[in-house]
Amino acid sequence: MARPEKVAQVDLVTESITAARSVVLSDLTGLDVAKITELRRRCRAEGVELRVVKNTLAKRGIKDTPAAALEPHFRGPTAIAISRDTENVAAKVLVKFAEEFELPKFKAAFLDGNVIDATGVLALAKLPSKPEMLAQLLGGIQGPARNLLGVMEGPLRNLLSVMKQASEKQS
Repeated sequence: MARPEKVAQVDLVTESITAARSVVLSDLTGLDVAKITELRRRCRAEGVELRVVKNTLAKRGIKDTPAAALEPHFRGPTAIAISRDTENVAAKVLVKFAEEFELPKFKAAFLDGNVIDATGVLALAKLPSKPEMLAQLLGGIQGPARNLLGVMEGPLRNLLSVMKQASEKQS
């Protein structure tokens, strides 16, 4: 690869990592071209950028970014999954794919300034996404208010029921 192409690759990695909300490193060894194409398609559909870059170029690209702590994990074939939308969508896509095809193997992830190991990637994938968490929080907040309203309406409902039955008896 010519020098300008390498510089462009390093700049692209730096730009992508800087703008990322999460980064997941995995090893795609053992996947054939059709499966890698399918993985790329699934990643693209979820807004995840999947890149395979030479380790030396990737290390140069992350050197001056917050994700510089990932450097020791760039050993052997490494694919970089970058999520710009939510923190766990890249992990979710890769874990779901790995459940179907038993690959890729996870190396590490970078999230909110912390490096997470392979088991952490699996745990991250099980977490609900931010919109799902907000919906759960809103439901948790609304639940007690809804129950209180039901309790407060109960005596009035009972009074109206008694009054209706009394009026039906008199008729």
